[in-house]
Amino acid sequence: MDKKNNLLLIFTILMAGIIAYSNSFDCSFHFDDAHVFDSSVTTDSATIVDWIRLAPTRPLGILTFAVNYNLHKFDVWGYHLVNIIIHLINAFLVWWLTWITFSTPVMKDESISKHKTIIAFLTGLFFVTHPLATQSVTYIVQRFASLATLFYLLSLILFIRGRLWQGDKKIALFLFGSSIIFGICGMLTKEIVFTLPFAVILYDYCFIKNSPWKLKINDKSIIFSSVMLAIFIFLLLKRYSLNIFNAVDPDQGYSYSISMKEYFLTQFSVILTYIRLFILPVNQNFDYDYQLSSSFFQLKTFLSFSLLLGILAAGVLLFKRYRLISFGIFWIFLTMSLESSIIPISQNVIFEHRTYLPSFGFFLVLVGAFFYFFKEKYLKIAMIIILIIASINTILTYQRNKVWHNDYTLWADCVKKSPDKTRVNNNFAVALFDEGKIGEAIDYYNKAIRLKPDFAETFYNRGLAFKNLSQYQRAIEDYNEAIRLKPVYAEAYNNRGNVYLALGQYQRAFEDFNKAIRLKPDYGDAYNNRGLAYTKLGQYQRAIEDYDKTIRLNPDYADAYYNKGVAYDKQGQYQLAIEDYNKAIRLKPDNAEAYYKRGIAYTNLSQYMLAIEDYNKTIRMKPDYADAYNNRGTTYGKLSQYQRAIEDFNKAIYIKPDYADAYNNRGITYFMQGNNKNGCHDIQKACKLGKCKTLEAAKSSGHCR
Repeated sequence: MDKKNNLLLIFTILMAGIIAYSNSFDCSFHFDDAHVFDSSVTTDSATIVDWIRLAPTRPLGILTFAVNYNLHKFDVWGYHLVNIIIHLINAFLVWWLTWITFSTPVMKDESISKHKTIIAFLTGLFFVTHPLATQSVTYIVQRFASLATLFYLLSLILFIRGRLWQGDKKIALFLFGSSIIFGICGMLTKEIVFTLPFAVILYDYCFIKNSPWKLKINDKSIIFSSVMLAIFIFLLLKRYSLNIFNAVDPDQGYSYSISMKEYFLTQFSVILTYIRLFILPVNQNFDYDYQLSSSFFQLKTFLSFSLLLGILAAGVLLFKRYRLISFGIFWIFLTMSLESSIIPISQNVIFEHRTYLPSFGFFLVLVGAFFYFFKEKYLKIAMIIILIIASINTILTYQRNKVWHNDYTLWADCVKKSPDKTRVNNNFAVALFDEGKIGEAIDYYNKAIRLKPDFAETFYNRGLAFKNLSQYQRAIEDYNEAIRLKPVYAEAYNNRGNVYLALGQYQRAFEDFNKAIRLKPDYGDAYNNRGLAYTKLGQYQRAIEDYDKTIRLNPDYADAYYNKGVAYDKQGQYQLAIEDYNKAIRLKPDNAEAYYKRGIAYTNLSQYMLAIEDYNKTIRMKPDYADAYNNRGTTYGKLSQYQRAIEDFNKAIYIKPDYADAYNNRGITYFMQGNNKNGCHDIQKACKLGKCKTLEAAKSSGHCR
């Protein structure tokens, strides 16, 4: 019966998690997600080795993204599916860890252990539904945090099973060995697993030893933890130097640097903020504008330290009678110790995903407190209260996922809560730009610049906005400033080159593209853009060479294949052009322009039916594409299908009333039908619009008088 109850409760936990995250599958990529989709690995030719080289500090986490990419490319659904599965597994592991804790020598005879089934259930339910976990689950890149937690919990559980095993010693050794392997997997996913050996000793002290704990060299837990710690230290030393203790320079739109001292002192209030969010998960924020502490004796810092010390003291004082609560308190402090300590972490002093692993301790404290302090006759009421809280959390999680839907919703939420943070204003402006709200975007770029006048990225982004509005001089001024602030800003040189190209200032454009390539020799965009410049000047062979370089750097660069096809087309090498258009279409099937250009190439090779098929596809994608109707009409004319040709010319003229070529071509088609009156009318109309060659020919042939 107990087994059936447990299966039902586990199923309930998993279903609650699925409901809470059911609206997250279409949430877009955000912010740091781009770091695992570097252009060198997001190609069909990339190998697993390429992915691991991208981020050697977290190869196992990166490996999961490699698998996702190979299966789903940039379809977010698959990435969210993996993240949610990891979260559900973690919820099960939280249930399992809580449940087996009541089978330990210290807890099995405690009166509270008779409630172990429901305590394990409620702890797992809180874990899976709490909205503070959304940043670790819905924010795709924070799979690092959730996957590391999976390995952390699984390693600890296997250690506990090994310690409690009473049978064959080989099985115990297998469990210990498996625990170490999963611990190493965790370290290869995220560095938070460094605290695992200490968690093993903590658990052993709290639950496994029921006699006074003494430090013994031959103690299994000490030996196990020492071996694991030695491996972890080796891995850390291989990846990092003492530079990790250096101050974090102003970055990502910060107006301040963060020293080791400031980071450490600020963490006292940060940890209290985390605890407040555990208790009352409202006003969550992806990008907090958090005030730094510079002195221990600042009121906020001192009070925060005092409160944390009080919580830690409570853990010590409650240890004998309320072991579960004490362990939960110690767990929170231990698992937060790496990211909330003396090592300054760039990006921010506070991020909600850092609470994912510590949250187990908080939920253990919360549920344990209900069962320790409520009398038996009130336990049903307590459980109802807890279930109501979990239900509210599920709703809050569902609502929070709506904020993660896309960049616009995410940064709009952030700008409400951190209105005076440069990075927030800059990123919200980028989101507005992507939404086509360019004027509003410029307003927020202006604000970001007022907040931090030396932030090169904002000038670069505002330059993009001005270029989009064809305000080229203002765009150039912004790129100039971005380059002044950051002389090695290859992207700024490249984009300034694009502006010069639009202005027809080819020499300046070449200078900027060349500079971008010198700064970043593997910069495919710069080669592609330089190729466009060569194409504009009619230097097609040099353009093709640059497109080839772009393709070597990124074999899936659809636009480079398209541009190379155009260059071959200009040279009259239509078959080579078609081959490149084919590749561009394979990589980017919705590229209407590639179908259109391929249609022209087929026409030039007299492959009229293939040309018509391509014009049809172009028109399906772009129903108002006048040129496609005109060219399809011309092709129908070559096939002597004059009525169809005239219908297409009519459509082209309807879309573009001053379309001289369409009038001219319709006039010729009328002549082919013997309709000289309409033909002459169209030819004269074309002449008025600037195309008169056909009129002279029509007069000399007697079609027009």
